Amino acid sequence: MASSILSLPPHYQTMFASNFETIVAQQKDHRLAGCYVTQQVVGNQYRGDQIGAQTYAMRQVTARAAKVEPSDVPSGFWFVRPRVFDKTTWIDEKDKILIGQLPEPQGPTVAQHAIAAKRQKDIVLLNALGGTRYTGAQGTIATPLPAAQQIGVTFGAGGANSGLQLAKLTQASFILDQADVPEEGRYFAYAAKQLNNLITNVDQVNSALYNDVKALRDGRIQDFMGFFFKRLQLVPFQSGSTTIRTCFAWQRDLLALGVGEDVMSRIDILPQQSHAIQVRTTLMIDASRKEDLGVVQVSCDESV
Repeated sequence: MASSILSLPPHYQTMFASNFETIVAQQKDHRLAGCYVTQQVVGNQYRGDQIGAQTYAMRQVTARAAKVEPSDVPSGFWFVRPRVFDKTTWIDEKDKILIGQLPEPQGPTVAQHAIAAKRQKDIVLLNALGGTRYTGAQGTIATPLPAAQQIGVTFGAGGANSGLQLAKLTQASFILDQADVPEEGRYFAYAAKQLNNLITNVDQVNSALYNDVKALRDGRIQDFMGFFFKRLQLVPFQSGSTTIRTCFAWQRDLLALGVGEDVMSRIDILPQQSHAIQVRTTLMIDASRKEDLGVVQVSCDESV
């Protein structure tokens, strides 16, 4: 630490902050709030029952009093099985004395736990977008995201790895359109590098179409190509990789968060731990794709 300009005697006084500050450089909010549907779960699991789409066309009747030809209505199921997450902090019973005039740390600790819970919701939702969902009448069929719903890291780049490009966004929109996924409520989850890819792509940015993108003026993107963009550094990397990010495009109604119990914080005294104060926050949730056709995974290489 640099020394003061003035030469001070050894008994100088230090002024301390009057409160704890929350670290600024961290994700504090639930970034995917409003980007999914919520299902309250009572019991160990919830089964969503679906009626599938039949053929688009109706049968033409060509004779009077003709015999009818019934057709079955396809059905499907999806499951959420809430899991318990927690965060626990112990505060020594003498801290309120040892920290002097600073306030007791329980309050800021609870606030930090709440921030962690918000991030945990995002993590569970992101994992559900690209992970395994469970289907079948008993929820025993493990269903990964189909290959047709995945855009590879080399797409649109002539066989070479690439970051987020217009070609990948266009393809993601096309895949959803082709399945007649509702256009309203579409989202795209990405990390900081993907926005950097879009803004620094000079060939695309110079066109009149791209000059309308607010990202070029504000350094961030809100909506484009029919998607509302959500930036999270929590967007996962491809399994086994530290450079290939798996971004996601999806429609709100086709992603479900099952909530057994929302965020709950408790403050207790632990006699067996010298009367330390325990702050413990719990969360009981799970998430699932309701339909695979409503999600597209977009792989982006952050090293190029």
